Amino acid sequence: MFMRVPTQFRQSIRPLALSVLASLLALDAPDAQAQLSGSAGLLSNYLYRGVTLSDDKPAARLALNYDGAEGWFAGGQVVTGQLAVETHRSAQWTGYAGYAQRLPSGLAWETGVTSYTFSHTPGWNYREVFVGLAGETLSARLHYSPDYMGMGERSLYAEVNGGWKLAPRLQAFWHAGSYHSFDNAQSSRHEARLGLATGYQGWQAQVSLDLTRARAASSTDLYGVSTGGGGTWRHQVVLAVARAF
Repeated sequence: MFMRVPTQFRQSIRPLALSVLASLLALDAPDAQAQLSGSAGLLSNYLYRGVTLSDDKPAARLALNYDGAEGWFAGGQVVTGQLAVETHRSAQWTGYAGYAQRLPSGLAWETGVTSYTFSHTPGWNYREVFVGLAGETLSARLHYSPDYMGMGERSLYAEVNGGWKLAPRLQAFWHAGSYHSFDNAQSSRHEARLGLATGYQGWQAQVSLDLTRARAASSTDLYGVSTGGGGTWRHQVVLAVARAF
């Protein structure tokens, strides 16, 4: 999803925080020993690991993040999502907590747990544990869940993120991820993102091209018809804007 690193470690990996609008706060935020930050925004489509969790419709998102002085961090977000099997919008909650430290080499590592809650369908609730490593322009993270989306599938998700500064208030970013189910090979998929992000006086905006390729010929589960398989990549452009507070 994204790599949350406490404030004292953000300086070296700011370009990598652009994959999620909540992390765009790092564009203008000064380093501090402890910091509470947040954002509220709109997305043209809420894509998560290559599939839409808003039924290919716009969604609103509110995020709150806390970076502690000793390396502890926590936060969460709520999104007005809608899975394909739902007939109306419902709140989708995500919360995370973890710990991060910088190594003598300059790399920063992190580990923690993430919890996903679907307010109207608690059977889909699930948790993951994660570990991550970040350098100056590159980060990687590995996530494991014993019961992904309540479907009884053990899952592993690997992601790599990178970015570079194009201008004082313009950054490019990229992301690549791969989801693997140990119990249902047809659920496995690959996804990628390439985009631009900018921020000015507390406002942030990003545009990205998102690509998804599923292993199965089609996906018609609770995500809806999200991708085409057999070597076909689904692509779409996603716009997002948010206000930091």
